[in-house]
Amino acid sequence: MTNPSDMRSTEDVSELHSSTDPEANPVLGASVDGPSGSDPDEGEGPTATMGRGELLRRRFLRNPGAWIGMSVFSVLVLLAIFGPMLYQYGPFERDLRNALTGPSGYHWFGVNENGLDIFARTLQGLRISLVIGLGTAALTSLLALIVGITAGFIGGKGKLGALGDGALVNLINLFLVVPSLLLLMLFSPALQRATWLWMIPLLAGFAWMLTARVLRAMTQQLVRTEYVEAARFMGVNPIITMVRHIIPNVASWIIIDTTLGVSAAILGETGLSFIGFGIQYPQVSLGTVLQDYNISAPYTWMPPAAILAALVISINLMGEALRDALDPTSGSSRL
Repeated sequence: MTNPSDMRSTEDVSELHSSTDPEANPVLGASVDGPSGSDPDEGEGPTATMGRGELLRRRFLRNPGAWIGMSVFSVLVLLAIFGPMLYQYGPFERDLRNALTGPSGYHWFGVNENGLDIFARTLQGLRISLVIGLGTAALTSLLALIVGITAGFIGGKGKLGALGDGALVNLINLFLVVPSLLLLMLFSPALQRATWLWMIPLLAGFAWMLTARVLRAMTQQLVRTEYVEAARFMGVNPIITMVRHIIPNVASWIIIDTTLGVSAAILGETGLSFIGFGIQYPQVSLGTVLQDYNISAPYTWMPPAAILAALVISINLMGEALRDALDPTSGSSRL
């Protein structure tokens, strides 16, 4: 039964119609049509159709640390490539007349007590440290990828697969307990007589184990998924299955680990060179530049130390930004 007090007059009906009609009420029309008065799906279109690569690029570039890291790293790379070509002194040219003098217009970072230009040696050391860092990180990820994915993939394939998985796990554990620093100190001087590039496999040979253990655990989870099981039942080659289905699903983590591994490799090489077991004459690295320090002359060690710190920090900033971009649960990765 209708209450007489609920009955509305003609004026009330027209007022209600004007308040609920989008065309008559511009505020309501704007809320229905979207921010610009157009179709509501129009604003979500670019995000909905955005590819994964574009989405990751936007997330990465929204991080201020990514811009800082890329800017500093780019400057250092350009300095390492073109600096030795443009600078007037070489890393082994001696100026004994100005030995142990501070920065000047001729010697930008000063001269050490042996008469060697510190800026020229820092540029040459930066170049070699970058090559060793990038090469070691790439080789480390490759070794970890091969061992880790292979162990995780064959682990559930019968007794033979279990034996292979156990052998690879024991190999990882063996390398983990081996005193890597002692072996590096023993092998480095002998290999340095051939070429300094031996530092890359030498450092990578003792740095892949933890990454391989993580990749093995991730692969063991992926082999239980439906698409991997379907590929196995269809008789697809295991190598093709790993390349098409396993590696793409762990690629994000590998990229992050490789990026952060560059700074770790640079610090490892610098430490070995500083104590005399890394890069040796006739080559120079940031560690050998720091090795010639004089505590009473800060200019002999502060500039190369600042270059080393800027290099490591810039790589870590890029790695952190990349991790946030690839991690969907990170708050900073949201558009």
